[in-house]
Amino acid sequence: MKTQFAIVFLAAALGSLASVPENKPTAPAVTAVENLTLEQAFEMADSLQPQIAEAKALVQAADGRARQAGAFPNPEAILGAQQLPLSGNQGNEREYVAGLGQTLPLGRRLSRAREAEMLDREVRARGSEVKRREIHRRVHSAFATALYQERAWQAQSEIVQNATKAVTVTHARVEAGDTPKEDLARVEMELARAKVEAQRAESLCEQARVGLAAAIGDASLRVTSLAGTMDATFEIPTVESLVANLWAQPETAMAEADLRARAARVDVAKAERIPDLKVELLYHRLEASGANTLDVGLSIPLPLFDRSQGRLKEAAAEEAAAEARARMTRNDLSTRLRESCLQLTAALASSRTVKTEILARADTVLETAEARYAAGDISLMEILPVRRDWAAVQLSYLESLRDVMRAWAELSGSLGLP
Repeated sequence: MKTQFAIVFLAAALGSLASVPENKPTAPAVTAVENLTLEQAFEMADSLQPQIAEAKALVQAADGRARQAGAFPNPEAILGAQQLPLSGNQGNEREYVAGLGQTLPLGRRLSRAREAEMLDREVRARGSEVKRREIHRRVHSAFATALYQERAWQAQSEIVQNATKAVTVTHARVEAGDTPKEDLARVEMELARAKVEAQRAESLCEQARVGLAAAIGDASLRVTSLAGTMDATFEIPTVESLVANLWAQPETAMAEADLRARAARVDVAKAERIPDLKVELLYHRLEASGANTLDVGLSIPLPLFDRSQGRLKEAAAEEAAAEARARMTRNDLSTRLRESCLQLTAALASSRTVKTEILARADTVLETAEARYAAGDISLMEILPVRRDWAAVQLSYLESLRDVMRAWAELSGSLGLP
């Protein structure tokens, strides 16, 4: 009977396990975003980018350490018994002890430790702002690349449409006997070449959108289209304003905060050389005489072997390293700002040259050549290079605008400009 019951119970248990649904991993939901603007990309990065979340968490962790560093040591409860007899022949000389012990930090160690941790929190907070600016710079650069690839794809699509029209017109002229068949083959080759370039531009556009989603911080994000203009007006700051703004940058503030934090660590190391004082207040019960006594004790470590010289040397060396890092940060930031300003100046000059001196003239040359080709004054072999040059000028202008946006992203990311 017991054996049958065990078999039934085991079968029921196995059946219940088999009925439990498997926890299969599910694919993350894909979020589609249309007409994404640069400002929206910044806002999404602030909430989705894991590196920003990590930087904020590190600030909270530093805040917890600062709170803990200033906490006063907990008192100690002391209970004890002395001279307990091991045999029944011994006299009643037992003594019982109960009381409290308290460690008293000397040399302002707690306040200095808390101050050092608060400065470390400031370093983390400054670092969080530096990380946020870096993320925004990457998002801005990725947005510029994606916007350029999107516009390049549109330009290539227009080139395909024009090539398709050319094939239609040439085919009609071949049917009418006005154009040899080899001209139709040439325009069909141009159409095929344009389709290949359009497919390549579409692939690069999708890759750029994936890169933008990665910069924002959400791999499941699917950017379907962007909203924005590449032909924007940018004001080039002067070198004097860059130098004046250098000291207000988060990188500089972070380096200065790190230097103050390291100096505070030196003060903590000096304070730790002073041993903590321990006070004990004990109630003492003497069983032999029935007397109640009160014991008071003080203890302090003797700094004979460990004088915290190594900690002090370490803290002083870290302070010197922080000072060196602060100088390197100022030098690197100054160099980066100047280089970004020069890159933006060159990119703007190139873009304006293409726009004012080349773009309009390319349109004029193409319109004139198309009119002459329609009138029969020039052959197809003469009009094809003109069309290619016009398409190349359009893409070159888009590339110059992309370079301007990238240079502005680099400069504005360093200066914290919108």
